[in-house]
Amino acid sequence: MSKLTLYTITSEQLRINELLEESGGELTPEIEEALILNEENFLTKSEGYIESIARYKALAEAADVRIKEMQRIKKTAENIEKRLKERLQHAMVVMGHDKVDVGLRKLSLRSSTAVSITNEDAIPAEYIIVETKVDKMKIKEALKNGVVIEGAELVTNKSIQIR
Repeated sequence: MSKLTLYTITSEQLRINELLEESGGELTPEIEEALILNEENFLTKSEGYIESIARYKALAEAADVRIKEMQRIKKTAENIEKRLKERLQHAMVVMGHDKVDVGLRKLSLRSSTAVSITNEDAIPAEYIIVETKVDKMKIKEALKNGVVIEGAELVTNKSIQIR
């Protein structure tokens, strides 16, 4: 048996289906043999696919674990950096320095402006951003109950499940 691709096996199945239709649904020995052989090829190829899927799933899960670990390391480093800057800034204020040369580096305190909201309810509407979000779960439930909602429909999807 040669190395058949899943595409080739699928194409062969479509060809066999056409032959079966052309024969009026009569299962000739040739068509039956082709069906059996193609099914065997499909099962063999599927096994390889399943093994590859499992391998890549494990790789993705391992990558996810490493990403989470790197995110934890990043967050820790950012927190330490922030605390060190706050301590250094506090020390400069206490020491009365706005600028200071330290070795090859220069430290300085910079002024900036920020908005502090003291009472959000008192802010005029023109300064409020309102975001809308579609409630897909509520729409799904309504559609299941026969409610017609323009712009939405229930779609049945199929996905492969490997156990």
